[in-house]
Amino acid sequence: MPMLSSQSIATVKATAPALRPHGLNLVVRTYELLLRDPNIRMLFDPARQVNGDQQHIFAETVIAYVNAMDRLDTLKATVKHLTIQQALLDAQPQHYDAIAIALIQAIHELFGKDAVREITSAWTEALDVLHQESPGGTEELYHASEPTPAGWRGYRPFRLQRIIPESSQINSFYLAPVDGQPLPAFKAGQYLTLRLTVPDYGPLLRHYSISSAATEQAYYRISVKREDAPDTSIPTGLGSGYLHRQAMPGILFDVAPPAGVFTLPEGSQPLVLIAGGIGITPLLSMLETLVTSQPNRPVRFIHAVRNYAHHAFSSEVRAAIRKLGHASADFFYEEVGGDAVPGVNYTQVGRPDPAWVVRTNPNPEALYLVCGPRNFMRYMIQGLRLQGVPADRILYEFFGATDEDLLTAEPIAA
Repeated sequence: MPMLSSQSIATVKATAPALRPHGLNLVVRTYELLLRDPNIRMLFDPARQVNGDQQHIFAETVIAYVNAMDRLDTLKATVKHLTIQQALLDAQPQHYDAIAIALIQAIHELFGKDAVREITSAWTEALDVLHQESPGGTEELYHASEPTPAGWRGYRPFRLQRIIPESSQINSFYLAPVDGQPLPAFKAGQYLTLRLTVPDYGPLLRHYSISSAATEQAYYRISVKREDAPDTSIPTGLGSGYLHRQAMPGILFDVAPPAGVFTLPEGSQPLVLIAGGIGITPLLSMLETLVTSQPNRPVRFIHAVRNYAHHAFSSEVRAAIRKLGHASADFFYEEVGGDAVPGVNYTQVGRPDPAWVVRTNPNPEALYLVCGPRNFMRYMIQGLRLQGVPADRILYEFFGATDEDLLTAEPIAA
């Protein structure tokens, strides 16, 4: 990783305490400046800006960088994650420049007349160092799929073949390349990035986990939850809303190649796959892939959902479990009743308790893979750590700096 000058490190660290009380305001202003550019706007989710998720993640990332800028090797995991996200969004050099310019301008506005040349220069150098490290890795990711058979870089036209309802909120979308050529192999658990054009909004980039097996060569399947607005102050999810309400078979999408590092672990170590809600999608791809690639690998599948209406892929999971030699599945419903049949639709009531997961696991050396909403992941991961599961045997989808401490943070209330 490139190194900052000692003077710049000292200057940035000296100004950081003054920035911290204004951290969220600084980031909000940075976003305001960025979103003036429509080419930048399509990279960001308006709903996550309204509820503050993106701003908080960005603020925490800046703070983590400042705190570790004299030992940047400790930020390799963060930089690797940012690199993957940039590749998924097809980030280009001008995007990095725009972010740096907007952040520097926001700092200048915050400090006013005190934003002297020394401060601006130090922060510019700090951002440039992060920029130099990240795009290099991004370029490697861009090239990674090109040498593989049928691999490509950038975007490739795909046609939406069919739409299959999976639950009251989840639909599966089957995408096939327009040129009819076989698809390249991917790693189970990876994402696709779709470039959408949403009426009355414009271009939009969204990435969704592939829910089909990695051995499938004719199509990619993505399974998307419709993100309804919780109240009038937060907009409905643009990408999911468009796919659920307006996308029809036959429509064309531009699709970037599969990417992401939350993938099926190599080797024969037993697996415990723990999904919360729509977090099932990458884990389902892993399970389906194991059927043909490692049918005798020990697997335990745990899926927690709200109720019968929200339960997606139950038949598919059960069919895969029957084809595996050493596998079991548990389905947790927070709410029971209606058409739900105990022992048929669900096996447990409530949500999975980490202590129960560990106690009933027949393979103490297993790897635990967790995917789902943030609070679900915090509860599960911190609970597994309290039960003595080593950090290196817990794998999870990494969403940003605020989640990097899930393996060490204090447990949250159940």
